[in-house]
Amino acid sequence: MKLIYIDDSGNTGKKLDDDLQPLFLLGGFIVDEDNWRQVDKAFLDIKVRYGIENIEVHAIDIMNGKKDTPFRDWDYPKKLDFFGEILEIVRTFQLTVIYFSVKKANFKAYFQSKFGKDFEQQFNISPYLLAFSYMLQISDSYLISQKSNGILILDEQDEWKKPASQTFTILRTLVEEPELKIERLIDRSFFVESQESNMVQLSDIIAYTIKRYLEVEIKGLQENKAQERTQLFEIIRGNIYKPEFEYAKHPIMKWLEENIGNRQKDKPIG
Repeated sequence: MKLIYIDDSGNTGKKLDDDLQPLFLLGGFIVDEDNWRQVDKAFLDIKVRYGIENIEVHAIDIMNGKKDTPFRDWDYPKKLDFFGEILEIVRTFQLTVIYFSVKKANFKAYFQSKFGKDFEQQFNISPYLLAFSYMLQISDSYLISQKSNGILILDEQDEWKKPASQTFTILRTLVEEPELKIERLIDRSFFVESQESNMVQLSDIIAYTIKRYLEVEIKGLQENKAQERTQLFEIIRGNIYKPEFEYAKHPIMKWLEENIGNRQKDKPIG
């Protein structure tokens, strides 16, 4: 059995015009059930060395030096050292990294062209739900390649928990569209509070690292800022799983539009 931990980064809901957060990403890692205790201990050991064993690790809080936390007193090199040590867990235990990113400007332009400029008023697909649907396909593709089943474990997202769970349920039971049917994930996904799970906190750092790297080009960052983001990303680059299917050609987008997109609010999903 594989455990699949996923968290989001850059989540602004349906707010798509945000120069500071141009990218939304779901990302995380896959670990075999026989190894998760060792991974959890490795993460906790690093927290102990940094004196934050009882503190929730949230990447954005560390980078911004959130008040009322030890991170407020960390200088920038210490922050980078901490991220680097955490990300080395991925290489040490050969964890499989997965992610899907959404450029919010492209998301808005695409759906405006399909449904009109006021589509957001009645639209039911967010960057989160789009990325979640692709992550289901990516996860299932990996599990099929490994001939294994898996459990999906995500950070709690009150607003999108219900539609995400409904979408997952539908995709597990599709008969007429076998290319979309989820085969290897068990019958539900689990949403947990991140402060209760070191593994969700690890997925948060992975997602944040990938998003910051992908934003280098989008934001046109200067070389010094781009370099440190690239160095952290390089730690996990070799562990990223790339499914055989092409994202742009996958039928999940059409299915989302037809089943969830511009529907009436009182019409049930599916």
